[in-house]
Amino acid sequence: YQRRVRGSSDTKEGIKRLIAAEKEAQNIIKGARDRRIALLRQAKEEATREIEDYKTQRQNQFIEYRNKHTAGTDEHQKQLQKETAESIELIKKQIDQNGTKVVELLLSLVDKV
Repeated sequence: YQRRVRGSSDTKEGIKRLIAAEKEAQNIIKGARDRRIALLRQAKEEATREIEDYKTQRQNQFIEYRNKHTAGTDEHQKQLQKETAESIELIKKQIDQNGTKVVELLLSLVDKV
């Protein structure tokens, strides 16, 4: 009977150790899970920050590109207007110089038909 009582207390002690080991394992797992969640949260925050930085950088590059390529638009437009006006004046001069010749040529061709 003594052996049975002693064995019973050993069994109880073993069960207590198992329960304590299980609780310790659960705490270790919970700690690991919490660290993993914290790392994921930190990685997400860093990724969000990097995305915002990249977005800002690309937007600044676009603004710089746009400013560089549209800065001369007014000057370019003025130059085109000047060239167009010069071309129109040249055409008008040619019409004035050759207008009578063209009319005479056309009349001569009409007479032949």
